[in-house]
Amino acid sequence: MAEIIKSMNLVSVFKQEKGAKRFFMMIFSILLMGFGISLFSYSDMGVDPFTSMNMAISGKIGISFGFYQMCINCVILIAIAFLGRRLIGVGTVVNMVGVGYICEFFTSLYNMYLPAEKNFAVRLVLMLLGVIFLSLAASMYFTSDLGVAPYDATGFVLDDRTKIKYKWCRVITDLICTAVGFAFGGPVGIGTVVTAFMMGPVVTFFNKHVSEKLLAAKLPRLVVHVYDLRRFGGGVISSNGKFAA
Repeated sequence: MAEIIKSMNLVSVFKQEKGAKRFFMMIFSILLMGFGISLFSYSDMGVDPFTSMNMAISGKIGISFGFYQMCINCVILIAIAFLGRRLIGVGTVVNMVGVGYICEFFTSLYNMYLPAEKNFAVRLVLMLLGVIFLSLAASMYFTSDLGVAPYDATGFVLDDRTKIKYKWCRVITDLICTAVGFAFGGPVGIGTVVTAFMMGPVVTFFNKHVSEKLLAAKLPRLVVHVYDLRRFGGGVISSNGKFAA
């Protein structure tokens, strides 16, 4: 338990190598993840398996998706705390609390301001954008290395405990979630299948070409030239105009 509490300490996170950059990368990835799932849902072509299951059950029992997803994540997190605590970090908590509510927020905006009826071409574009944003978000989230989302952690735990390769453990958990989502009338569609088969390669692409390069990139150094004009009857002024006297 002490390890878990330590991993949640933001001071220790910021003291780590590139801690600040990793933290803000993680925060941005959570925002993008919620937005990507909302686009997926708005396309009416299915969502990822875990979201499908949660939307289906929350709709059946009459509570908000964001609240239900947070609750089910808490249940999974308790199990992970005993079976794979090394996977838990501050990013785990931000993910389990934030994604559902962010998705719900954007979905409410679509319902208020965008038309419910959409032609197939628009729905297809929305679904593909959802896959791209969700994959980029997952790539940045994993690259930030500040904890694994509770659902994602189940695959790693099964891998450790059963010696079945992670990708097959993920297929098993995704199939279970898809089956439950379908049984409860959740948003299972072609997008659910596309996610299962496309997200892995797309996440790998973003890892190599975006997230890892972003994390490795050095922040530009700010150089300010100061000119002393007092001997000419003036004052002191910086080259970027930030201060003058």
